[in-house]
Amino acid sequence: MPLVFFAKAPSNIALIKYMGKKDAARNLPENASVSMTLDALCSVVELEVVPGQGLASQGSAEWRPEAPARSVGRAIQVPDLGEAGIGKVLRHLERTRAAARELLPRFGIALRDCEAGEKWVLRSGNTFPQASGIASSASSFAALTLAGSAACAADRASFERAWAGEAGLRSALAAVSRVGSGSSCRSLDGPWVRWQGEEVSTIRSSLPPLAHFVLLVSREAKQVSSSQAHALVKGSPLWPGRPLRADARAERIAEAIARGALGEVARLAWQDAWEMHSLFHTAEEPFSYWEPGSLRVLRALAPALREDRPPIVTLDAGPNVHVSVEASRAAEWEPRLSALGFELLRDGQGAGGRLI
Repeated sequence: MPLVFFAKAPSNIALIKYMGKKDAARNLPENASVSMTLDALCSVVELEVVPGQGLASQGSAEWRPEAPARSVGRAIQVPDLGEAGIGKVLRHLERTRAAARELLPRFGIALRDCEAGEKWVLRSGNTFPQASGIASSASSFAALTLAGSAACAADRASFERAWAGEAGLRSALAAVSRVGSGSSCRSLDGPWVRWQGEEVSTIRSSLPPLAHFVLLVSREAKQVSSSQAHALVKGSPLWPGRPLRADARAERIAEAIARGALGEVARLAWQDAWEMHSLFHTAEEPFSYWEPGSLRVLRALAPALREDRPPIVTLDAGPNVHVSVEASRAAEWEPRLSALGFELLRDGQGAGGRLI
């Protein structure tokens, strides 16, 4: 009988951005980043282990463009990965399998006896548009890492107990996930996560619970991938000093989160988003993710940054605008944002990846 594993991992939205790679092969960033983990805006992976029907070697795998069979309360959209994307996903699945078989015993998790010739069949999807600046790569690689690791364990319950109770296991698997997609290392924990170099850690928060909105300016896939952007920004005259400035902001925003200083968090996030997009606009080969609607939304929200309880406004490498507000004020903010004329996705803070 096949074994089936389901994993969910949410997107995360960086308030201090990871932009520029120090080591592209290992996806090590030039600067520290700080993010908020989301919840329902997520990726779901179904991993089916079929005994004795693969190739001669262990661990052969295939991706099928089908939605996972388990629901998470929102419609799941199957991504169009293309040949290169499928290859990247399957290589990461094999990387995860090899890493998990080394890591799990360190945390008292017995390994499952893998049959020769077993086949791993992968299905995945997102609850939001792919490649539109909502970090689908982060959530999908985090979910893939979690499902692939669980499939190596002899007992699901022991894996889940270790996942819940062992920060070291979450950190070790975040490092595995990072090699597939850098910012995916921030999607396995939450709600506030700092990533610097090879270290990923949670941030203590005194902020109130936050609601999160995405103004969906465009559903179109972006023309310049995040991987391309990481290289192109180094041709901007604004690049020198960027890692130091971002590191300083990351330190300040982590302290502000710990103090519950919402206004300071909002101002630092706003500054860093504009600086990151300025790198794109001033690269040696300039490019932009902004649509006319992106700038219209930013202009409309700019006065709110001067309010006593401001929203946190940012954009990832895409045209869509992210707005986080106090959950107690979500009913007040939703019509204000809807009035801007774009489809609105609503979410909240999450705790990271888990089996489902």
